[in-house]
Amino acid sequence: MRGLLREAGRVSGVVTEHGELRCASVVLAGGAWSSLFCRNLGIRLPQLKVIASVLRTAPMPGGPELAVGAHDFAFRKRRDGGYTIAQRSANIAPITPDSFRYLTDFLPALGRQYRELRVRLGRQFIDEWRLPAHWSPDQPSPFEALRVLDPQPDLAILAEARRALCRHFPFFEGLQVSQAWAGAMDATPDALPVIGPVAELPGLFLSTGYSGHGFGIAPGAGVLMADLLSGQVPAVDPRPFRFERFQAAHP
Repeated sequence: MRGLLREAGRVSGVVTEHGELRCASVVLAGGAWSSLFCRNLGIRLPQLKVIASVLRTAPMPGGPELAVGAHDFAFRKRRDGGYTIAQRSANIAPITPDSFRYLTDFLPALGRQYRELRVRLGRQFIDEWRLPAHWSPDQPSPFEALRVLDPQPDLAILAEARRALCRHFPFFEGLQVSQAWAGAMDATPDALPVIGPVAELPGLFLSTGYSGHGFGIAPGAGVLMADLLSGQVPAVDPRPFRFERFQAAHP
């Protein structure tokens, strides 16, 4: 999606690289791209990328059946008999232009979680500095130039997780790593998602900022969004997820 169509101050459709689609409501579920898309609309959405690394092992018969989340490691068994393993208290917080743009929003969270974040300054700062902040719907969007966010896993962090895991569960000594990968999480200042309408642009709804919890709460989040879109009584109280909670600090 390149942009939105507007009529009489509200959403009237979307513009894609293949043409226009008319509609009265749009859900922006852009993950780590949501903040940039909103900025092009003149909407301030405080959101930063946090990079988490994960590995999976080859099948390991006879291992623990339970899932464990400790301070410095986490694992769960996979259907193929292998395990997914991560360092639970170490994620990469790359310094980007948005880090300064939303600094005051995230300072309280940084104070609470600084031990769990590894702040890094690298190529990503320059890459995001070069991204256009505004584009017209008849122009290619930044998302067409980079369609998939596929960061490299941090092997040092995964090695930490592996050492901690083996200290507590010697069964995992000698494990074989089948794959390692990383993902960009769309983090908000309070680690809660934004689910609901944007009052300043009627017809626009947000479903973003899941802060690493999207897989687990997606079914409930989908029901809540469907209720809000259709005007039904929400399945849960939507107020903790309202977009306007961030505007109080930045009127």
